Amino acid sequence: MFKQCCFWLLVFFTNVMAAQNFNVSGSVNDQENLPLPGATVELLQNDGEQLTATVTDGKGQFLLKGIPKGNYQLKIAFLGFETVQKELTFSNQNIQLEPITLSQGAIDLEGADVKAKLPLATQKDDTTQFNASAFKVMNDADAGDLINKIPTVSNENGTLKAQGENVGKVLVDGKPFFGEDANTALKALPAEVIEKIQIFDAQSEQSQFTGFNDGNTTKTINIVTKKDKREGQFGKFYAGYGYEDKYQAGGNMNLFKNDSRISIIGLSNNINIQNFSTDDILGVTGSSGRRGRGRSWRGGNSDFTVDAQGGISTTHALGINYTDKWGKSTDVTASYFFNNSENNNESDIFRDFISGESINQTYSESSRTNSTNTNHKLNARLDIKLDSMNSLNIRPRLTYQANDGMSSTAGMFEEDSNLLSTTQNLFNSDLSALSFSNSLLWRHKLKKEGRTFSVDVTTGFNPQNGNNRLTSLNNYLDSGENEDIRQRSTLDENSWNISGNLEYTEPINEKNQLLLNYKASIKQESSDKETFDFVAASQDYSLLNEDLSNVYSNDYITHEGGVGYRWTKSKDLFVMARLNAQFATLDGEQTFPNQGAFNQTFFNVLPFAMLRYNISKEKGIRVFYRSNTDLPSVSQLQNVLNNTNPLQLTIGNPNLSQAVQHRVFMRYSHSNVDKASTFFAYLSGSMTNDFIANAIYTAESDNPEIAAFDLQRGAQLSRPVNLDGYREFRSFISYGFPLSFIKCNLSFDGAYSFSRRPGLVDDLVNFANTNTYSGGVSLVSNISENIDFNIGFRPSYNTVVNTISTRSDNDYLQLNSSLKFNWIIFDGFVFRTDLTNSNFSGLSGDLNQNIWLWGLAIGKKVFKNERGEISLAVNDLLNQNQSISRNITETYIEDRQTNALRQFVMLSFTYNFRNFNLGRSGR
Repeated sequence: MFKQCCFWLLVFFTNVMAAQNFNVSGSVNDQENLPLPGATVELLQNDGEQLTATVTDGKGQFLLKGIPKGNYQLKIAFLGFETVQKELTFSNQNIQLEPITLSQGAIDLEGADVKAKLPLATQKDDTTQFNASAFKVMNDADAGDLINKIPTVSNENGTLKAQGENVGKVLVDGKPFFGEDANTALKALPAEVIEKIQIFDAQSEQSQFTGFNDGNTTKTINIVTKKDKREGQFGKFYAGYGYEDKYQAGGNMNLFKNDSRISIIGLSNNINIQNFSTDDILGVTGSSGRRGRGRSWRGGNSDFTVDAQGGISTTHALGINYTDKWGKSTDVTASYFFNNSENNNESDIFRDFISGESINQTYSESSRTNSTNTNHKLNARLDIKLDSMNSLNIRPRLTYQANDGMSSTAGMFEEDSNLLSTTQNLFNSDLSALSFSNSLLWRHKLKKEGRTFSVDVTTGFNPQNGNNRLTSLNNYLDSGENEDIRQRSTLDENSWNISGNLEYTEPINEKNQLLLNYKASIKQESSDKETFDFVAASQDYSLLNEDLSNVYSNDYITHEGGVGYRWTKSKDLFVMARLNAQFATLDGEQTFPNQGAFNQTFFNVLPFAMLRYNISKEKGIRVFYRSNTDLPSVSQLQNVLNNTNPLQLTIGNPNLSQAVQHRVFMRYSHSNVDKASTFFAYLSGSMTNDFIANAIYTAESDNPEIAAFDLQRGAQLSRPVNLDGYREFRSFISYGFPLSFIKCNLSFDGAYSFSRRPGLVDDLVNFANTNTYSGGVSLVSNISENIDFNIGFRPSYNTVVNTISTRSDNDYLQLNSSLKFNWIIFDGFVFRTDLTNSNFSGLSGDLNQNIWLWGLAIGKKVFKNERGEISLAVNDLLNQNQSISRNITETYIEDRQTNALRQFVMLSFTYNFRNFNLGRSGR
C-alpha cells in the first residue's frame, strides 16, 4: 500500500513539473537609455506562429506569462526603431532579461498581430500619436469617421477641432493634401488605409528650417497610411433622389502610386450640403452665416470650402489634389477647387442694443436673400533641393470669386416698445474679386552645423470690383419724415503687397544658438466708390451723390528687426526667446469728395518666448508667449457712408491705429500607455491695446462729428474706433479612456472662456463681459466593424454683463444631445440613425425651443464583397428642423432664426471601390 501511494505521488509531481508554465520579463529602452512605452513584444514558436504578445508599459517594462517548456523567439519592435529578436529556452525557471536597447531605424510591423490591448496614444515631443487600429469603425467608414472617435477631436458645425483649437491643415504621409482644408481631406480617404494619426502644431517654413519658432503655428493632423495601401485605386461614389425633387450625387477617387498621388472629390446636391466637410443637413445649431445681402465676399479661408450660408443651398463642387516627386530633388503638390452655390436665405433677427438704463432700443428685421456664389481656387507648392546646402520653396495661390445676389428687407426700430422708424428696401449686387499671392523661400546651410541663412519673399495682388443698386422706403415716425432712396453704386478696390524676410542663425556651442532677423514690407490699398442717385427726368442714375462717394488710398510700410536666442539642454528641454522692434508708417490720402491726408507712425517692441519640457515620453508641457500687431482694413479706414440699410448706417474711420495683442498659452498633455488613456489641458490669455471696436451713435448723441449726419430718431450710425481694455481668457481640459467591459471609449471635456470687449454707445464706454461655461461627454463604440455608435451630451451656458446698462445683461443656455448609431444587422442589412436634440433658453421671443432632429435610414449591402449599398433614408423625421443662433457683441445682442431644410425621403446608392494590388480586382 505504501509503495502504491509513493508511486502515485511520484506520477503526480512528475506531471505537475512537466506541465509547469513560466514567465519572461524585461524592459525596452532607446539608445539614450530612456524607456520606450508602447513597444510590441511577441513570443513566437519555431514555426513562426505567435504564442503570446503584449506591449511595454509607461516605464518600458513587459511581462509575458504562462509559457510552456520549449524554445522560442522573442521579437521586440517599435515604430522608427530596428527590430530585435532573441532566442529563449524555458526549462525549469522564469526568465528575467537584461534591459533591451533598440536602435533607431526603419521597421515594418505588418507581420505583428498583437492581441494585447493596443496603446490608444503615445506622446513624442510636440506630437500626440494615435493608433488607428485601436478604434473600430465600419468597413465603409472614411477618415473623418475614424478621427471623430479620437479624444480631444470634435467636429462642431463643420469645423474640425483638435485639443480645443481649429485644425488648419491635414497632411497625408507628411505631405499637403487638398490644400489647407481639413475636412475635405478626411472625406477623400477611407479609414482602412490609415495606420496612425498624429496631432501637432506645425511651424512656419522658416521656423522648421532654422529651429527658431516665430509663433506662427497651425494645428495640424498628419495621417500616416499603411504601407500596403500606398499603391492602388480606391474611393467612393454615391447618388440619390427623393421626394419633392431632392437629389445628391458625388464621390471621391484616389489614384496612389507611392509618391505619385491624384485625388478627386466632387458633389452636386440641392439638400444644403455646401462643403465636402458637411455630413448632414445644416440646421439645429444654426449655420447662420453672414447677414445675407448678396454683397459679402464669400470664399472661406480654406482652399476647399466656402463660408457656410444660412438658408437652403444648391451646390456643385469639384476638388482635385496632385502630389508627386519630380526626379530626386523636387516635391510638388497642387490643388484646384471649384464651387458654385445658389442660396435662398430667409432670416428673422432681433437686436437688443446696449443703452442707458432708462432707454430700451431694439431692432427687428425680416430679410429674404437669393444669391449665386462662384469660387475658383488654385494653389501649388514646390520643394526643390538644389544641392546638399541649398533648397527652394515656391508657394503660388490664385483665387477668383464672383457673387450675384438680391435681397429684400423689412426692418423697424423701437424704443421702449414704441415704434420709431421702419424701412423697406431692395438691394441687388454683382461683385467679383481676384487674389494672387506667391511666396519664394531660399534656404542655405553653411558648413558649420547650425549656421544657416534664409530669404523669404512674399508678394500679393488683390483687385475687387462690382456694382450694386438700392431701392429703399424709410419712415421716421418721430419727425414724420418719409425718405425715398434709389441709388446705384460702383466699387473699385485694389491692393498689392510685397515683403522680404532675412534670417541668420549662428551656433554658439552645442546647446546655444543665436538668431538675427530683418523684415521689411509694404502694402498699398486703394478704394474708389461712386454712388449715383436716380434722376426721374432722364429715368437713369446720373446724379453723383458726393456724400456717399469716396476715393481713398493708403500705404502701410513696416521695418522689423530682432534677435533670438535658443538654449537646448536635451531633446526634452529647450527654451527660446525672440525680441523684435517694429517701426511702421500708415499714410492715408483722400482725394474725393474732399482733400485730406492722414499720417501715423507706430513703434512697438514685440517679444516672443517658448518653453518645451518633456517630463517623460508620456508627459509634456509647452508654454508660449507672443505679441503681434493688427492693421485695420481699407474698408475700416475709408471715410465713406454705407447706407445699404438706412436705419443702420456704417462709415469708416481714417484715424484708426493698428492694434497690438499680447498672448500667453500653456499646454499640458499626458498619454498613459498602461491605461490607454489621454489627458490634455490648456490655458490661454490675451490682451489687446487699441482694439478695433465698434462705436454706435444715435440721434441723441452730442458728438459734433455725428451731428453733421443729421441722424433721425430710429436710425443709428456705426464706425470702428480704437479702444483699450480688450481681454480674453480660455481654458480647456479633456480626458479619454477605454471602457474594456463594454468595448467603448469614454471621453470628458470641459471649457471656460471669458471675454471683455470694449465698445462705444453715444461716446459712453461699455465693456461687454461674457462668461462661457461648456462641457461634454462622449461614449464611442469600439466593439466591432458591424456596430458603430456615438452618444454625446454637450451643455453650454453664457452670461453677459454690461458696464453701462444692467438691463442688457443676459443669461443663455443651450443643451445639445446626440446619438449616432450604425448597425449591420444580418446578411448585409444596415440600420442607421442620427438623432440630435437642442434645447434653448434665454433667447428672445419664441426662440426658446426644444428641437429634435432625427434622421433614419435602412440599407442593404450588395455585391459579393459588400462594397455597394442601397438605402432608403428619411431626413428630419419629426419635421422640426430649425436654424437658431445667438451673436453677442460689445454694442448689442442678436438672435437670429433662418429657414432650414426640413423633412424629405431619399433613395440612394453608394459604392466603395478598393484596388490595392494593381492589375487585380479589388477586395
